[in-house]
Amino acid sequence: MAAVMLAVFVDLVGFGIVLPLLPLWAERFGASPFVIGALLASYAVMQFLLAPVWGRISDRYGRRPVILVALAGSALAALALGFADALWVIFLARVFHGAAGASYSVAQAYVADITTPQQRARAMGLIGAAFGVGFIAGPAIGAASAAVDVRLPFFVAAGLATINFALAWVRLPESLDQRLRARTSPSRLSLLRRAFMERGLAPLVWMSFVATLAFVGMEATFALFVERRLDFGPPEVAWAFVYIGLLAAASQGVFVGRLVGRYGESRVLLAGLIVTGVGLGGLAFVTNVPSLLLALLPLSFGSGLVFATTTALISRSVSDTEQGVALGITASVSGLARIGAPLGATALFQAIDPGAPLVVGGVLFLGCAVAIGTALARGSHGFGEVPITGSARDV
Repeated sequence: MAAVMLAVFVDLVGFGIVLPLLPLWAERFGASPFVIGALLASYAVMQFLLAPVWGRISDRYGRRPVILVALAGSALAALALGFADALWVIFLARVFHGAAGASYSVAQAYVADITTPQQRARAMGLIGAAFGVGFIAGPAIGAASAAVDVRLPFFVAAGLATINFALAWVRLPESLDQRLRARTSPSRLSLLRRAFMERGLAPLVWMSFVATLAFVGMEATFALFVERRLDFGPPEVAWAFVYIGLLAAASQGVFVGRLVGRYGESRVLLAGLIVTGVGLGGLAFVTNVPSLLLALLPLSFGSGLVFATTTALISRSVSDTEQGVALGITASVSGLARIGAPLGATALFQAIDPGAPLVVGGVLFLGCAVAIGTALARGSHGFGEVPITGSARDV
């Protein structure tokens, strides 16, 4: 667990260095808000296409080789961003980074391999905390290095990814038992059918899509929003992401396990959806830094609860031989949301108002809360809290 958390943490430090600065970096090459949305969506296109493929490869050949390939790809992508001298180079680097980043679900499958179903939500929360802490350190490093030179953050990210590859090569053991790799897993088409139709699994997959759509819409326009509304530059944007990462890390690393142990995954998920929706909608109306910090508090904390519990519930809904491909399909669905969200959010930002994507996102989160709350009121059992032991079994 420590080894995979370290790999995720260092990877997300590099990711956190790049993401807040990428829209402003693209603007230097003449990109409009909509073109920036397309740039961010290109990463998601690769996730959509490759996440199930990486997951299935990891089910057959193991998690370790896939994670190592992904870390090497992240280093090359960051290096290309640093040397970029045209917008098409930035697009190419982003696409390549998306191909490498599509393996994040493999890290989640790694965690599923080494935990029991009862430990899963807490373990996914710890991985999410490593993700969040990476976003604390990443934007801080990005802000400091951007003050020296606008290209330096990308070279720093490339260096960290290279170090991460070396550490994982030495410290990260294989998690998937050889006997499980030898078993025949169901076809991807069969799992796709289950993911979109099975009563215990489909609501989680659909909710993951909608929640990701809403949250990524905020990510895609946040730098531009605070630039317009509060006159933020690259250092201020990076520090805002530090604040978001700190809150998300506390939510997933400290509170998810405790809350799930007391109330169960489904109720924690419901609470997280409501809190995130309120925070996201409130963010649209900030007028100064104190109101920004206040709105980001429920947004960051609640989203940490939502994504950790959703991943845990999906993992518990499939068998041990299906973890990689099932979480890969979920990542692919989220990738589909990441394709549409930047395009839709930046279009709303440009055509209506900078706060429009945030209001729409808040409504989507609250709509998910209504759907989950209705299912719980009708007595549905927690969306996958009872693990499925056979690939053909329907809830």
